[in-house]
Amino acid sequence: MNTKNIPAIMTLSAGAITSIITFLLRYEVKTMLGILLLVLLIFYGTGLFVKYILDKFQADVAKKEAEEERLRKEEEARLAAEKEEEEEKKKAAASETPEAE
Repeated sequence: MNTKNIPAIMTLSAGAITSIITFLLRYEVKTMLGILLLVLLIFYGTGLFVKYILDKFQADVAKKEAEEERLRKEEEARLAAEKEEEEEKKKAAASETPEAE
């Protein structure tokens, strides 16, 4: 998942909503801009925090998947080695038994 745009999307959405609400409530321009600046800073920080949490979660999931893949490959290699060992034992046993002719 691409988390690069999360802070910008959160900031712009909050800014748009704040602008509309302060305009409809007929705030003065100076007050409106002060509130908007405060909201933009708060939501940008919140967006960065959300992005960090999601990135960390993705890294943990990827690490877990890599570990599971490694374990699966080790298990396949172990099973293949056991199968080869059994086949060698069968061949050795077959070659040791005298053939009745």
